Amino acid sequence: MGKTKIDTETRRLQKELESKLGWGSARQWHSSMFAELSEKIFDETQVNISSATLKRFFGVVKHDGLPSTSTLDYLSQFLGYENWRAFKLSKRAGSKPITRTVSSKAIYISIGFVLALITIMVIANKSPEPVELPDDISFTSKPVTTTYPNSVVFDFDLKGIDADSIHIQQYWDPTKTITIKKDQTQATGIYYFPGYFRAKLLIDGQIAKEHDLFLKSNGWLGTIEYKPVPKYFEPVSTEGFKISSPARLATEIALSEKPQVTGYHYINDLGVVSGDDFTLTTTLRNTYDDKWAVCQAIRIYVIGSDGAMIIPFSKPGCSSDNNLMLNDIYLDGKEHDLSAFSVELDDFIPIKVRNKGKKLTVQIKGKDVYSSSYNDTMGRLVGFRFKFLGQGEIRDLQLLDQNLNPVIL
Repeated sequence: MGKTKIDTETRRLQKELESKLGWGSARQWHSSMFAELSEKIFDETQVNISSATLKRFFGVVKHDGLPSTSTLDYLSQFLGYENWRAFKLSKRAGSKPITRTVSSKAIYISIGFVLALITIMVIANKSPEPVELPDDISFTSKPVTTTYPNSVVFDFDLKGIDADSIHIQQYWDPTKTITIKKDQTQATGIYYFPGYFRAKLLIDGQIAKEHDLFLKSNGWLGTIEYKPVPKYFEPVSTEGFKISSPARLATEIALSEKPQVTGYHYINDLGVVSGDDFTLTTTLRNTYDDKWAVCQAIRIYVIGSDGAMIIPFSKPGCSSDNNLMLNDIYLDGKEHDLSAFSVELDDFIPIKVRNKGKKLTVQIKGKDVYSSSYNDTMGRLVGFRFKFLGQGEIRDLQLLDQNLNPVIL
């Protein structure tokens, strides 16, 4: 299967997208980064471009044909342009070709300069020898507070280390890094959500040290996930375990110019509950019925010390927007039939999530609707997130460990 040569404008679009994201060349991205880009595009444009389409656009997989105009329109909108035509016009507007006479002497000087520059670039781009790192490098961290946002102070000792680049990667996302100077002994990073993170000290791209960073929610934490900074609120709890958002937030969300997502977070030390062997039962409903509520959506995030799951639910007819993640397995609703997770969400819906030996079974209204396995361990279970398009409620939440004993939440 041949690969079609793209035009200069499409290549420029690729470069601008890479520049905006700051993730380096798309040819070096792993699959989860394309999935994350798909989520980012959906968050900003409310249009779902599958990770497979993005891989084809960036030329990571071979394909016939050029990107569709609609794909180019949506990617241009993600960059802030009205559409693909506006993107192409943005470079042409006001630009005129300039003609000038160049002397032979100037041509020879220019050629000499270019050759010298090429020589420097070849030398500079030689693969450097890996830095030999001492075993006794110290790298620790401590949170400043127990509320959110929460800043974390990183302490480290870089004496005797001669390196060109030193960074702290705050968690799994390789783009969320802090640049470190050679004479630094401390740095700080900000975390907007509770979670179980793996902080890494990177020296010339090598992982010198890493450690777990456990930021607890201290009970249930509510968020409206505005970009770039969320708004926090204390969820309303009632007797018999029912969690909802304060009534005053309904008007705020309804008046928003963009659809908003409400989240309920519970991240805590749950003991020795295995992320690969547990049972979660609950009853959920989406209470949002305003302008963005056509495709009501709910997502359950299961958080482990070594991985995570995202289990999506949507109204019938909207399953194309579902994306399922089972730790190391990712299924895009544009490429797989995830309609099993579709159900009317206006009323409370009983949900059961059973994980037994890395085999997950999802039950809706007492009926098994989906079952699949994954490979990598989730580690120890540390909590959950429930996210609702607009607003929603949780009722009758119960967690059982691998021996079917109840876990206090």
